[in-house]
Amino acid sequence: MDHLYLVDGDAPGTVRTRYVDRLVGPGGMIATALVHAAREGVETHVLSLVGDDADGRAVRRRLRELGVRTRRLLVSPTLPTTVAVVIVDRQSGGRRFIVPDRRALERRAPDFDLTPIRRGAVLLIDGHFPAQARRASRHARAVGARVVGDFHRPSPAVLALLPYVDYAVVPREFADLWNGGRVDDTLRRLHAEFGATPVVTLGARGGVWLEAGRTRRFRARRVRVVDSTGAGDAFHGAFAAGIARGLSLERSIERASRAGALACTALGGMGHLLRERRRPSRRRSLR
Repeated sequence: MDHLYLVDGDAPGTVRTRYVDRLVGPGGMIATALVHAAREGVETHVLSLVGDDADGRAVRRRLRELGVRTRRLLVSPTLPTTVAVVIVDRQSGGRRFIVPDRRALERRAPDFDLTPIRRGAVLLIDGHFPAQARRASRHARAVGARVVGDFHRPSPAVLALLPYVDYAVVPREFADLWNGGRVDDTLRRLHAEFGATPVVTLGARGGVWLEAGRTRRFRARRVRVVDSTGAGDAFHGAFAAGIARGLSLERSIERASRAGALACTALGGMGHLLRERRRPSRRRSLR
């Protein structure tokens, strides 16, 4: 569960800060990505863990409202739903994250139900629940499903997952830490060492990907930015949806870039979708 606050000024050491807008709802990479994938017209299942508490019930209810299937979301009577706080500065766009230590929770999580991972499906993983992600990725490889990885840092756990990843979609931060910021070299190294089809996102500068040995670039769409929280997650969700629908890599990246840009136009990675739900419904084309 994310608690997001839009503030006017957030100087370090300030005792009291007034917020001008607030949003509470499901957050984190996978939840945000799946909501955007569902928006693209694909069937989505969340394989994760929440507590049997008010936050867990709110997460399940909101994800269902936004088109994500939660039947296989584990509910723990002993482990709590985690909460993150995001402070967004309205003037600078800067953000601060106050996040829980999830390591003990992730180690104690029981095995997830992998039934939705079947031939033709796409599994989307991030750095959380590393043992579960490794189990799911191996299963995906065995049944002929494809794997999209969202990894911010080249940790040992992430490097152990990369051999099972078909599409490694990583931010500039990953390239900085792993390859000294050399983006084109990062693409080629990811492909050479792990066989993945890699993409590096560069925020407002768009990004690059490697296809048939050639580096290609895409531009970010221009929007009025309110909050960039969840933009990368939206990118991953729309990208995975494009792969699941059989779109070309270029078309999947194009739709992902659009989703990431639109996510910046409201508070929170799902904010603009929640805003749309409050408007009169209109039939939407997926073309």
